Amino acid sequence: MELLSTSDAARIIGVGTTSVKRWADTGLLDCVRTAGGHRRFTRDSLDRFIRLQSHEEPVATEVDRWLDALSSDMSHELALVRARSRLGSWRRVADELDPVLAEVGRRWSDGEMSIAEEHILTERLSRALARVSESLPLAPNAPSCLLACVESEEHTLGLSLAELCLREIGWASVWMGARSPIEAIAERVRADSRIRLVGLSATEACRDPALLRRVVATVGLVCSERDVALILGGRGPWPDEPRYGARCGVMEGFADLHKQLRGAREERSAL
Repeated sequence: MELLSTSDAARIIGVGTTSVKRWADTGLLDCVRTAGGHRRFTRDSLDRFIRLQSHEEPVATEVDRWLDALSSDMSHELALVRARSRLGSWRRVADELDPVLAEVGRRWSDGEMSIAEEHILTERLSRALARVSESLPLAPNAPSCLLACVESEEHTLGLSLAELCLREIGWASVWMGARSPIEAIAERVRADSRIRLVGLSATEACRDPALLRRVVATVGLVCSERDVALILGGRGPWPDEPRYGARCGVMEGFADLHKQLRGAREERSAL
């Protein structure tokens, strides 16, 4: 009986090797292990898996396809551009990528993905997002948005998606990035009159509600004094009803955010 490699199985099913490995490791796809620990598959097991999937759910979800693309050597910038062409806006691309980021975090947390694999995938996506953002033209008088993660936060992919969505509707970005001190954010808002919006990010990895309350109190006060909008993004434990600012918990929130920002720009243009 011929045993097929992971690459062979991926080619026959029509997905990437990452999906095949995951399905095998979770028991969805029967496999045997060689003495060296490599996965091997029979043609019967692959045919059976394909038949079952055709009656239940698609073999590969959008999350699977994105993870396969980011795990491959293909142009990740091209993958983003194709998604934009398929979906019609960068906001919708951000909507589609949000569960991908959540899945990467889950796999890392559950030990299904190594630290190295997680870093490689997120860095590939981060660099591709930055290249696409920089390629979008801006007007000379474009309003600026300051983008920063709170002091304890290292994950900037949410900010990168926000930057791309904002750039699409004509906003420039002032990038502070990871682990930005509260006072440094406030100082920058005071010093730069071009900043009309502050976007702060905190993921589930931030487990300090007291810190986020201090961030909202300090930065919110400066923003309110200077009539600067404040958006609190990510799944971190932000205050449910901040005194100043608005929550934008996941990427779907960009639909309403786009409307608000477009309205604000039209009001300023009419002055």
